[in-house]
Amino acid sequence: MRNYTLLYAEDDALIRENLLYILRDYFNDIFIVQNGKEALEIYYEKKPDIIILDICMPYINGLDVAKKIREEDETLPIIMLTGHSDRERLLEAVNLKLEAYLVKPIDYGKLSKVLTHIIDKLSDNHLIKLRKDLVWNSKEQILSYHNKVIKLTKKEKLTVEILAQNINKYVSNNSLIYHIWNDEIPDNSHDNKLIQLIYRLNKKLYEETDYSEKIVENSYTLGYRILYMGT
Repeated sequence: MRNYTLLYAEDDALIRENLLYILRDYFNDIFIVQNGKEALEIYYEKKPDIIILDICMPYINGLDVAKKIREEDETLPIIMLTGHSDRERLLEAVNLKLEAYLVKPIDYGKLSKVLTHIIDKLSDNHLIKLRKDLVWNSKEQILSYHNKVIKLTKKEKLTVEILAQNINKYVSNNSLIYHIWNDEIPDNSHDNKLIQLIYRLNKKLYEETDYSEKIVENSYTLGYRILYMGT
């Protein structure tokens, strides 16, 4: 769940801090703003995966923020937070395709269910974020950076697939070898083949992206992994 990013806009400091206790269980990267103007600025700059908006905020209210976002993105999940007196204003939101609206004081159980539902839907799209703009489509077996496809060999795809499915976790050398060379009988030569394969993959990703660090990390005792970073 933590690989997705959240934009949270709320002008009430107490509500904001209380809700963050829940949100941090779901997201590593949370962009926090206090008004609608800042919310739009962060949306355009960061392109978060999910947005939570308070309906009553300074400068631009939550509904108008959602309207602006819908001009550009019709599917981005948006949750609206509202006070009891705001119910009538939600009639304006019929065409905004809100994921949900929650009445304050927030029921944390309902919020958790909504977030889990949204994240499950996003995950069902078979998209796995390896970095902020580096995405693996496990269904299509396509790796893309800023929506541009990075051409991979068959064995490179097999490598990315098993590492992406185990994001942040080390995969042992033996597991990788059996997965990648599943039509061969493993022997001592495959350890060197794996080293060369990972080297070529890291080199390609270095050349095709702006990341300076290795995408695929290695541990002498644990194996290899891709560690998600939100940058």
